[in-house]
Amino acid sequence: MKIVIIGGSFGGISCAIEARKLYPESEILVIEKKAHIGFIPSGMLLYLEGKLPSLQDAFFCTKEQLEQLQIQVSLQETMVTLDPSNHLIQTDQRRITYDRLILATGSSQESEILLPINEAPMTYKDYEAATQFIQKLASAKSITIVGAGQAGMEAANTLTALGKQVHLVESMTYPLFKYFDQSFLAPFLGELSQVENLQLYLAEPTVAIESTETGFKVETASRTLVSDLALTTVNVRPRPHPAFQQLDLHSDHTIWTDDYLETSAKDVFAVGDLIQIYSPITRDTAYMPLVNNALRSGIAAARNLQEKKAPFRGGLRTVGTQLFGWYLASTGMTESDRFFYEQAITVKTFTAKASLIDATPIHGKLIIAKASGQVLGAQLLSKFNLLEKINLLAFAIEKKSTLSELAQKDFFFHPHFTDVFELSNAMALGSAANEV
Repeated sequence: MKIVIIGGSFGGISCAIEARKLYPESEILVIEKKAHIGFIPSGMLLYLEGKLPSLQDAFFCTKEQLEQLQIQVSLQETMVTLDPSNHLIQTDQRRITYDRLILATGSSQESEILLPINEAPMTYKDYEAATQFIQKLASAKSITIVGAGQAGMEAANTLTALGKQVHLVESMTYPLFKYFDQSFLAPFLGELSQVENLQLYLAEPTVAIESTETGFKVETASRTLVSDLALTTVNVRPRPHPAFQQLDLHSDHTIWTDDYLETSAKDVFAVGDLIQIYSPITRDTAYMPLVNNALRSGIAAARNLQEKKAPFRGGLRTVGTQLFGWYLASTGMTESDRFFYEQAITVKTFTAKASLIDATPIHGKLIIAKASGQVLGAQLLSKFNLLEKINLLAFAIEKKSTLSELAQKDFFFHPHFTDVFELSNAMALGSAANEV
C-alpha cells in the first residue's frame, strides 16, 4: 500500500508514525510545502521565556526522525491538484499516485479579511514566521496583539514579562471566551486589568491593519493603535486549497468526513484542523483546532486506511494554560454553551484549598445535566498548578459520569498534596446547584 500524506504537522506526522507501525511493508510519503516539519506552534514563546536554548529546539519531530522509521519526507513541495478518480495528485514538482491519501495541511492564523496578504502583520505559528518576529522583537518597544484567545493571551503573558508595552485587542467582552464563562474568571480578570505594560481593548473589533514606515497601525471600531509590531492571533481556520473544492465541505470550509475520517472521495482521508470534531456532549460536530485533536485524528485515520473499523471518538475542547501567575483549565461545555444543549442544565461552583497545608484557593465550576446529573463541562482557576486535574474531569465527561459518581470516586489522601476531599470529590460536593 502506498500512503501519501499532505502536511507535516501534528496530524500528518502522527498518522505517518502510526501507519508505519500498522503497515510495515507500506510505502509512506509525507509532503510538506515548508522547509521544516514538526514545529511547535508556541515554540517561539518557549524560547523567549528561556525554556528552550534556541528556536531550533522547538520541534516535536524532524525529517531525520521520520526517515529513520523508513518514512519518506519531501520538503518545500506543494500539492497543486487532486484527481481522486485516478488516485493521483500533481505537485509543483511531479505527479504522484497513491493507494491512500491523507490531507493534513492544517490551519492558518492569517486574516485575509483585515488586510492584503503582502501587508500582513506577524504570526508565530510556523518556524519561518517565528524567526522573523524574533528578529524584529529586539528593537520593538510596543506590540499590538489582535485576538485575546489562548494564543493571544499567552503571547501577551510572555511579551509583557520581557518588558514590552502590549496592546491587546479583542472583539468579545472578555478574554478566553471560548473556554470560560466571564463570571467564573472574575478573580483572574480583576488582576489582569492591573498588569503592568498591558492595555486591554475589549469589545473592539479590529477593522484594518496597515504597515507603516515605523511599524503597524491597527484600526479598531473605536480607535487607532500605533505600535512597532503587530501580532495576529485571531481564531485559526482551515487552510484553504483549490483541490478541496471537489470534496464535500461544511459551510466553514472544513472537509466533511465520515466516522472513520474518510472524505467524500474514496481512499482520501482528512485529519486535524481541516475537519470538524464530533462532540459527545452535543452529539454534533464542531471546529476544534487543538493539537490533541490533530494527533488523535491522525492516529485514527491511520487505523482505518486498510479497513474502516475504528471510528474516531471526537473530543471535548480540553485546554490548560498558565497566564500572569494563574493556572486556567477547561473541558466540555461552558454555561454560555447551554443554547447548543437540548436539555436543562445546572451549575455547581466551589472554592477549595490546594491541600491541607496549602491554603491557595482553587476555584471550580461544573456544568451538569439537570435530569440525569451527568457532568457536561468543568472549569478550574487557581494560582496553584492544577492543570492535570482537567484531564481526569475530561475523562469523567467522556465516560458520562454523574455528579454523584464523581463525589464517590476513590482518590488517595495525603496532606502534602490534597485537602481532606480530593479536588474532584470537592467539585462534586461543591455549593448548591443553580438551575439555568
